[in-house]
Amino acid sequence: MLHRRLLLIAAAVLTLIGSASAAGTLNYPIKADPEHLDAWRSTTTATRQILVNVLEGLTTFDGNSGDIIPALAESWDISDDGLTYTFHLRHGVLFHAAPGVTYADREMKADDVLWSLQRFLTEDTSISEHPEYVSAVSGSDAVLAGETDEWAGFEIVDDYTVALTLSTPNHRFLADLVNAYVVPKEALDALGSDLSNKPVGTGAFMFDRWTRDDQLVLKANPDYWDGRPSLDGVTFWNVPDDTTGLLMYRQGDLDVLVSFPDGQLQSIKNEFAADYHEGAGLNVAYWGFKMTEPPFGDNVKLRQAFNYAIDRDLLWNVLMEGARVPGNLGVLPPDMPAANVQGYAYDLEKAKELLAEAGYPNGEGLEPITLFYYGSSSDAPNIAVQDMLAQIGVQINLQKEDNSTYWSHVGEPDVKLFLSGWSSDFLDPSEVFDFLFAHGRDDTKYDVPEVNALLDAARAESDPVAREAIYLQAHELIMADAPWIVSGYSKVSYLVKPNIENFQVSAAGTYRSPLWTIEKK
Repeated sequence: MLHRRLLLIAAAVLTLIGSASAAGTLNYPIKADPEHLDAWRSTTTATRQILVNVLEGLTTFDGNSGDIIPALAESWDISDDGLTYTFHLRHGVLFHAAPGVTYADREMKADDVLWSLQRFLTEDTSISEHPEYVSAVSGSDAVLAGETDEWAGFEIVDDYTVALTLSTPNHRFLADLVNAYVVPKEALDALGSDLSNKPVGTGAFMFDRWTRDDQLVLKANPDYWDGRPSLDGVTFWNVPDDTTGLLMYRQGDLDVLVSFPDGQLQSIKNEFAADYHEGAGLNVAYWGFKMTEPPFGDNVKLRQAFNYAIDRDLLWNVLMEGARVPGNLGVLPPDMPAANVQGYAYDLEKAKELLAEAGYPNGEGLEPITLFYYGSSSDAPNIAVQDMLAQIGVQINLQKEDNSTYWSHVGEPDVKLFLSGWSSDFLDPSEVFDFLFAHGRDDTKYDVPEVNALLDAARAESDPVAREAIYLQAHELIMADAPWIVSGYSKVSYLVKPNIENFQVSAAGTYRSPLWTIEKK
């Protein structure tokens, strides 16, 4: 999370923010500019952090409990067989006013909902990167395969009622709909590619303007269905350097700070004792192996050797001053059901033994491995891993790429070892398993039939006790396969100024922070 910038640049940023700050506007840092603001292709934290305040789905998460609660749907009914979900839409929900947009201030209706949901359902990643949000709906497989243009499971009952019928029961369907945002059905024709940069929705804040690599401004929606926000607006400042961010917070140019410079956590706690807040998070950080490529894809002992070589306690408790909980368990955050499996405890001798059994005694014969990581991430943990793997004879070269380049590159075959992370929205193992380990979906390309079958069975299981048992079985198989080096589990740590009231960061992370509840005194 440390990307050094010249002090001259930092001073220029501070000058800009000092002149722009206004009463009633929350000044909030983001680590990287969003690639876009496309409702159907939101994959990065930066994009989601903006969109959650501008767009809404039928459902949402309670910021405190993490429970699924109504959003654009004021209620819903589920059939006895668990297949048909009937959503009753709120009346009087208006789309944002926008200059030159003829449908602005129009009421949201059922046809907007269906148009928005159906647009998710494509294999064309230039249109949608999240067909899984609605792929549980009956007939979706045929649509995705290009076999039909009939939307079998999607039905408009009337202007304020939508029925979605699933192929099989799916316990997480309501959670999937949280991120399936609703926009006006005319939006694409009216705005074209501009829709990716100027989102129009129903949320508590409206898009105002965006100066790339500088600031993105939202303003309060005066017609928000749940009441106008107390804030006049939110300015998201692009602050990739944590040292600059700390200076800005100290100087009063930021109201919130959610990322800290390496090695300064304890001093920050001491300096800002009244401003500092901390809680358990739902993010897991990891280094992933490309499971379809040599040398890792067909060599489980090599992957296990790398795992045993990493001293996670030293990394997070000492070097990083407790910034994360060491990843000594499995791939799930510790508070999730099915999380309690055996991880890879640091064991240098075992790492050396496994490396030899993998065919590379003392690292001999193993070509240097490039570890790729992204620009807004911290250098220190990756350097530590480089040093730890050197202890067993493995040469690691580090390659840091800017965020945009990295996320478009990481899925390619030449990226064989890479840094990544995942933030879950709520305490359910499907949040990790379905997105990162099912059917080769994630950048590791992990695709194991036995694991896929277990995850499919868990998704359809309505009994939570039985479902946890299935997930536990899948988790143990995944850990034995070692497609990741689990790094650490997040703590939600942040600073907030005393004049900011009702600010909260959910366990899911900053991109789930309900900024519309905030008051600035």
